[in-house]
Amino acid sequence: MMHRFNRLCVCLLLLPASLPAQNPAFKVIQPSGYAVGDAAYSPALLADGTLYLSGQGGSTAKGFAGQMSQAMGNVQTVLHSAGMDFGNIVWMNIYLTDPHDLAAMDDVYWKMIGSSPPARTVLTVAALPHGEKVEINCIAVAGQRKAIWPAGWPSGPGVDPPAILAGEILYLSAQGGEDPLAGKLPSDFSAETRQALENVSTILKAAQMSMKNVLWVNPYMSVSGQYDVMGKVYKTYFEFGNTPGRGTIQVVGLPKGEHMVFSCIAGADLSKRKAVRPRNMPPSPTASPGILYGDTLYLSAKDGFIPGQGMVTPLFDLQLRQSMRNLLDGLEEVDMDFSNVVFSTVYLRDIKDDTQMNPLYGKFFKPPYPARTTLQQNFEGGEEAAEQISFIAVRK
Repeated sequence: MMHRFNRLCVCLLLLPASLPAQNPAFKVIQPSGYAVGDAAYSPALLADGTLYLSGQGGSTAKGFAGQMSQAMGNVQTVLHSAGMDFGNIVWMNIYLTDPHDLAAMDDVYWKMIGSSPPARTVLTVAALPHGEKVEINCIAVAGQRKAIWPAGWPSGPGVDPPAILAGEILYLSAQGGEDPLAGKLPSDFSAETRQALENVSTILKAAQMSMKNVLWVNPYMSVSGQYDVMGKVYKTYFEFGNTPGRGTIQVVGLPKGEHMVFSCIAGADLSKRKAVRPRNMPPSPTASPGILYGDTLYLSAKDGFIPGQGMVTPLFDLQLRQSMRNLLDGLEEVDMDFSNVVFSTVYLRDIKDDTQMNPLYGKFFKPPYPARTTLQQNFEGGEEAAEQISFIAVRK
């Protein structure tokens, strides 16, 4: 039986009647028996040969290994419904709620994934919907794909490829601060951040690209109080005002004791890359509101801040409304709207807010609904702007 995907809801400071009609260029992938109930999401959405999968769990299975096997099986069922398989996946995120399950997760993963594994990011988070212990989302492509391995980097069975190149798009596995050649992790957070970015740069060079080609970055941190330290290093690797879209997320834990990893997507043709900045958002040395690459828009994660005011309402529903308003600003800057969204990730301050979001979200999206994933990223519930939402959108 297919897993019933997590609920989420987001709302906008607009009336539902103002939303556009559905985009016929997108194809919903709906496997037989996949129950979605009243939730406004698609198990997967196919757009121009790229398949965006919603988070898949395994809550009906017993034990962690059973849940992991079911989650992988659910991913495969969705892929089969689109005429694809594990070998088509280019980018995968695995979310766990217990770091002690890492070894069991890897055991199941490598037995099932096959001989052409994707770029992968593994995160320990605070909670997942319905009390699940694991959830997996991913992006897959119909065309050819190629693994990218910098010279001398570890390879072989049980090793994630540093990156997967699919056409012009490069999908990177999460890169931490361990030197791949020396196998050592710096003791200083700033040095760890720098080495992680050097690892990203090395992979890009192996794919005949540079940091200028990066479209979207998710910096994941397992420690608090280091945002400015990370940003000080990060901004030296990118051009002011032309930085990638970004969602900086503090999680509970990272594999191998790392404190900082970067998960990235890059595009080979710089002539197709354009920084998107609404007029109410000034240039930043660390993140652009979004990057448009051809017809695909990679939007930075947004929270409920009011641009130019430095204000965030403490009320949950208003904060989500403002987050969506901020995201809409980025979409409208390139003549898109919510009907163009194909892939959504929602980070919550408390997973209990998941049920409050869902009915609001359903009022502001129309079929075909985007794929989506919801999670509580950490236990820092007292943070003013704990909720964040990020989008990938496609113009047709």
